[in-house]
Amino acid sequence: MPDLILLSICVVITLLSALLTTYIAQGRPFWRWFIIGLVLPYVSIFIAMIVVYREHKAEEREAARRS
Repeated sequence: MPDLILLSICVVITLLSALLTTYIAQGRPFWRWFIIGLVLPYVSIFIAMIVVYREHKAEEREAARRS
């Protein structure tokens, strides 16, 4: 019985991690990031943050070039 409780907790945490990853990666394909979040539960959050950060920096550089 304790194993079932531990498994349930792990599943819930993994699903929350996947949903957080898809939230961070807004504007990108939902299912792709959800699956990445399921396969790489905690690492995917940092991957999504890096992708969003790099895109934001690229947009800033592009805006600076235009002005």
